[in-house]
Amino acid sequence: MWPRGRWWERLGHADDDDDEDEEEDGSEDNCFEIRSVKKLETLNALISALWWMLGFYWIVVGGQALLHDAPHLYWLAVVYLAFDMFFAIFCILLVCLIGIALCCCFPCIIVFLASAVVGHGASDADISAIPKLRFCRADTTQNFNSEEHSVAIEIEKQEHIDDLALPPEDSECCICLAKYEDGVELHLLRCNHHFHTGCVVKWLRINATCPLCKYNILEGDELV
Repeated sequence: MWPRGRWWERLGHADDDDDEDEEEDGSEDNCFEIRSVKKLETLNALISALWWMLGFYWIVVGGQALLHDAPHLYWLAVVYLAFDMFFAIFCILLVCLIGIALCCCFPCIIVFLASAVVGHGASDADISAIPKLRFCRADTTQNFNSEEHSVAIEIEKQEHIDDLALPPEDSECCICLAKYEDGVELHLLRCNHHFHTGCVVKWLRINATCPLCKYNILEGDELV
């Protein structure tokens, strides 16, 4: 009885598939029939699950008597249950493996994609080779035609870098968008772009290029 029920359930699933193929060719007039078929398909799946649990209970409780009276029917039911258990356990294990793989490999994938998109960062030795300047107002150092001009004075004179005069509209860091204050330390890249020391150091450790012109401080390539 139970194997016949399983056969009718599988036949019902096949009929549902045929109905789905037919509903693709149908018009809007049979929308009610389509919804009915969907509901019957859900009901069929529910009955199939209940029938499977009932068959499992029958095999466990009355298996010895069934094996004695109808051994062929018993082994047929066992084969049905074995296939169902195998596919159920396989699907559960597959979902668990996919979840574990995503949890373990997702951070590595993120790091790989970030390094591929952002690029390689600069080392501390490369960053220390960048000239360091100290920003000062023009009226406290030199006399310019306009009192609003600012100037950046180099800290380490052995670098032999000329003083950099900055107009008011250029006296700000393009990374944090903050105005330069008197006495703040700046880094001057070879592309003549200047930034706060703390801002550009954090940037260069992630990406060894100028934030404005993409000048590579490691290779010396300038991309405009």
